[in-house]
Amino acid sequence: MKTRILAAALLIPLSIAEGTSQVPEDAVTQGRGAFQRAQSAYLQKDYQAYRKAMVEAVRLRPRQPTYLYNLAGAEALTGHPEEALKWLQRVAAMGMALPAAQDDDFTSLRGTAGFAKAVEQLKQNAQPVGKGRSLFRVHEKGLIPEGLARDPVSGDFFLGSVRQRKILRIDGRTFQVRNFSAPADALAGVFGMRVDPARGVLWACSSPIAEMEGFKKGESGGAGVFGYDLKSGKLLGRHLAPAGTGEHVFGDLAVDAQGTVYLSDSVSPGLWVLPAGQQELRPYLVPGPFSSPQGLDFSADGKALLVADYSSGIFSVELSTKRVSLLDSPENSTLLGIDGIYTRGAGIVAVQNGTQPNRVLALTLSRSGKKIDRVAVLESATEALSAPTLGALDKSRFFVVSNSDWDAFDSAQSTMRPEKTQFPAILQLDLPEGF
Repeated sequence: MKTRILAAALLIPLSIAEGTSQVPEDAVTQGRGAFQRAQSAYLQKDYQAYRKAMVEAVRLRPRQPTYLYNLAGAEALTGHPEEALKWLQRVAAMGMALPAAQDDDFTSLRGTAGFAKAVEQLKQNAQPVGKGRSLFRVHEKGLIPEGLARDPVSGDFFLGSVRQRKILRIDGRTFQVRNFSAPADALAGVFGMRVDPARGVLWACSSPIAEMEGFKKGESGGAGVFGYDLKSGKLLGRHLAPAGTGEHVFGDLAVDAQGTVYLSDSVSPGLWVLPAGQQELRPYLVPGPFSSPQGLDFSADGKALLVADYSSGIFSVELSTKRVSLLDSPENSTLLGIDGIYTRGAGIVAVQNGTQPNRVLALTLSRSGKKIDRVAVLESATEALSAPTLGALDKSRFFVVSNSDWDAFDSAQSTMRPEKTQFPAILQLDLPEGF
């Protein structure tokens, strides 16, 4: 769901990009403003002003690794080595892998024991973690696979293509691939998908974006959710956002026990709903307290909808009241850059593709459901996990699209470079015992 049109900010030095954190939208906006002021000061070599602006950015967004890293550099440039090391060590404790060893902003710290320790931890964070294995590959390049779903009854997989505007069905035993959707269905780019096994329906987000084939400049309407019969592939319904409601990219969805479908909109940030048995797609939380909502899933009791916001962390939405709260997490952790989320009991599997390195996390909710008690890494920095997007959760396994090919586009995001495309791979991760 998180596509390159959402300008994902990798955790890299100041001069490149601004990232995300776990804070309300007003702090996101104010923090971004402080960061932009810091950029200007840095480029003018006004390091005191740079430090002042970065202090403000971190005050507003204290869990933002990009800000912490750049504040560390600012402290080093202005003669505050102890403060610089404090922030750099915190970034390392979050599991980030950043190039401090080669960064000239830290020249004054080289040769010190504290800097060497922080650099070593950052290097360790770049080492592969996890034992995921490639379950199968689809021998068709240029798909830009984003959404993945699995039918728990047949074991078959469904893979959505943003580029080619179609859905593939993969046999769960033989891994034979065939087209599931038809050109006449008029799909746009296919994003998140979920199977509703009780009703035999596959739901798929469809959104027009520049990276899909046949996109016309200025095209912004036509985003919605499509329902398919699981067995036959027959299109059961095309439910589009009402005209005049703005531009939408519906990136992911969740289906409750009654068959109601909730969708996240990352471009006009908010949540939409298709009530069970109805045809009209309606606003649910529009606008909401989100910056870039992505993955969705339900709490164990079904009373809350959890929403991964790429810029803010994970929100909990109480379905009966629409009351929204941001989940806290351990201090030395970051929930920025999370794309898909998948819940089971108190556990959440999260695909985090907006950090360096990309990771798949196992999160544990508190008994109250108000915060994340534990953050563990399932897979990180492995060769197979090159550009993960969305996945599907099984009883003891998690399946994820591991190489989405978003980086195969040129700077204009309109043509693909064939030499950079890959055969899409589905990675299987075994979940920890008791998850």
